[in-house]
Amino acid sequence: MQTPLTIGQFNDGYLPVTDGVVTVVRNYAYWLNEKYGKCVVYAPNAKHYQNEESFDVQPYLSMPIPGRKPYRLGFPVFDASYRRQVDSMQFDLVHSHSPFSAGSEALRVAKKQHIPLVGTFHSKFYDDFVQYFHSDHIARAGVNFVIKFFQKCDSVWTVSDATVETLREYGYQGPITVINNGTDLAAPETQAEIDDAKQQAEALCSLRPDQPLFVFVGQHIWQKNVRLILEAAEQLRHIEPDFRLVFVGTGYAQHDMQAFIDEHAGMAQQVSLLGTIQNRTLLSYLYLRASAFVFPSVYDNAPLVVREASAMGAPSILIQGSTAAQGVEDKVNGFLCQNSVESLRDTMLYCLQHPQQAQEIGKKAQKTLAKSWSMIVDQVYEEYLRIIENYKAKNQ
Repeated sequence: MQTPLTIGQFNDGYLPVTDGVVTVVRNYAYWLNEKYGKCVVYAPNAKHYQNEESFDVQPYLSMPIPGRKPYRLGFPVFDASYRRQVDSMQFDLVHSHSPFSAGSEALRVAKKQHIPLVGTFHSKFYDDFVQYFHSDHIARAGVNFVIKFFQKCDSVWTVSDATVETLREYGYQGPITVINNGTDLAAPETQAEIDDAKQQAEALCSLRPDQPLFVFVGQHIWQKNVRLILEAAEQLRHIEPDFRLVFVGTGYAQHDMQAFIDEHAGMAQQVSLLGTIQNRTLLSYLYLRASAFVFPSVYDNAPLVVREASAMGAPSILIQGSTAAQGVEDKVNGFLCQNSVESLRDTMLYCLQHPQQAQEIGKKAQKTLAKSWSMIVDQVYEEYLRIIENYKAKNQ
């Protein structure tokens, strides 16, 4: 018989923020709540957000982070209503997906209730700090802060083997557990459903049925190499002009990205910024319709979007040797290129010139890279049980 658990998931963001970490938290909470007990999400509040989840979401006091819209800085210590709620809970374990204010709060709860704390390392924080503060000294101090948090956790997780190396480079020397990311997307089963899905994607993108489509989904930030995509597309359209490229998401770079498009005559007819798509079904249709998912980021650890694209049969174009490319073989279950405009352009051109092969590679990605969140959370639950047992044995 399964042991029901009460778990708190803490993060420095939740809906309407739609980044990869939020997706992880949301799926952990949903499947833990469905299969293994009770799970509550704790995160900074957001204006106009109404919880419609099947699990409890408890927001706390926050303010906008300058230059990082839509992210907010949480102040749980100053939110009396939140403190009463969280302190009334009897958790078996708390799990933080951020080392900052959410991590500090999860650590406080863990100490007060004498329960274990799990911390997951999701992001390349050094890159974030350099971009935001423009200072290597501050960035290294920030990394030291991050590592001190993980040293206080009872169990430290990462989302891929390659991410383990990043955490080691930052200076963490303790044990690390790898829990891969999953996907909540699944391709339509009947041809009629597939055709309808593609038609909806074509309507969204003003696309002809026979016109190739490249898709990027993610934060519109320079760390994700979005400039490389724009420059490659600008060159590609002078070689093979009949394609569309769409960007889904938002971020501080979006205005400069739009300016790049507007500055190149005719580019706006082929390249579009669609903004955030909250409708997961519609987003899945874009993946399904894509000739390839273009994601040349060397910043991401184990991007969920690659698994999402794979689940819908879209091959990903990734940078060879990047953390994001782990598990991908060139022209087997994805495409690998060099971190240059010319190499990305040529890889996109290859997809246009070999559409049948790209489709077969997408099918291979679907079989090898996509794993459901339900299956991932089965592993999460077993790890939680092991951590709780070890904590109790250690603290008897």
